[in-house]
Amino acid sequence: MKKIVLVAFASTALALGACSSKEKKETSTKAETSSAAQASVEAKEVAYEQQAAYVTELSFKKGSAGLTTDSQKKLGKLLADAKAAGNVSELKVITWADMEYPSVNTKKLSKKERNLAKNRNAEIKKFLAKEDKDAKVTLYNMAERPGIFQEWLNTSDARVKKSLEVAGVPNTDTSVKSPSKASKAMVMAILKQ
Repeated sequence: MKKIVLVAFASTALALGACSSKEKKETSTKAETSSAAQASVEAKEVAYEQQAAYVTELSFKKGSAGLTTDSQKKLGKLLADAKAAGNVSELKVITWADMEYPSVNTKKLSKKERNLAKNRNAEIKKFLAKEDKDAKVTLYNMAERPGIFQEWLNTSDARVKKSLEVAGVPNTDTSVKSPSKASKAMVMAILKQ
């Protein structure tokens, strides 16, 4: 009789534990699932390090700084999901030119490529400002490496770019260009604590 009671008690406890862990899992992955299909492993890793609850990746047409309809939808969804979860304290925008991140030897891409990444950043910022006037937007240009002083001072620019390197983002000297980030952008939403 004791065995039956113990087995029944253990079964009930396991069932309740499974239900509560399922609820916790659903709650904790809500933010992840909203952007999971829109972000690469590298983007998710950097978003985690930056404590960003939401992340998406955008693609640009070669040579163009204009946002595609798909990119606008992704940005709109990112903002809507983030706002539904709380107040957005900052949006981080990381943008590449039509080439990979410059290697240690290259330091920075051509002026044309740097301007392309800068213009893409400006287009994303303009769109975000139109959607949420109060959001703080921080821009990162992946067409140039941080300078010595930025690295020494451990600036946000240096930290983000180092995180991307550690995550495995290819650079101009890497023979394997997968996963390519050329002509792409990452946008992360950080919620107020």
